Amino acid sequence: MKEQMKASAYHLKPAEIKKLIVAAPNFRDRCIIKTLYWLGLRRSELVELDVRDIDYERKRVTVQRVTVRQGKGGKIRIVPIVDDEFVSDIKHLIGDRKSGAVFLSTHNKPLSNRALNYIVADVGEKAGIKPPQPKRKNINPHIFRHSIARFLKSKGFTAEWIQNFLGHQSYKTTMDMYGTIGIDEMQEIAERKLNN
Repeated sequence: MKEQMKASAYHLKPAEIKKLIVAAPNFRDRCIIKTLYWLGLRRSELVELDVRDIDYERKRVTVQRVTVRQGKGGKIRIVPIVDDEFVSDIKHLIGDRKSGAVFLSTHNKPLSNRALNYIVADVGEKAGIKPPQPKRKNINPHIFRHSIARFLKSKGFTAEWIQNFLGHQSYKTTMDMYGTIGIDEMQEIAERKLNN
């Protein structure tokens, strides 16, 4: 039986992330793409993100898993904000709101998971970026988690740091997903070794 490539091996390159940000049709959607990427949030974490969870002074976001599903609920982690432009964008998006969901629909209601899926898929289509996973029809929110983790790994961040950043309970989960090389790295190594 063939072993399938893990979903975490597929990710978007930084240039593709930039293309998605540029292709987003409005400011809110650009902020959604940046938040998914720079904070490595799960879909439900982005939808549940509250204005009060953002600490501009310390450049941190408190990520709370309210939804209890598959043992992932009720957990809290602190995620550093590493991009200054991201901070100013989120401040601008939130404006003078003191509480409530960071990301609102056009009817000023919190975004649903379904709406978030649609927004991300739509931005992917507008950018002309196909999902790296062969069986996927559209870009989805989770690909940004894999992408930032692979990016951080390529920049020398430790697996332990990435584990805490992503909120994995187990070090093994992080190592299983990101302790190996990704498909792009495999291809680069093969081309380098075979073309010399």
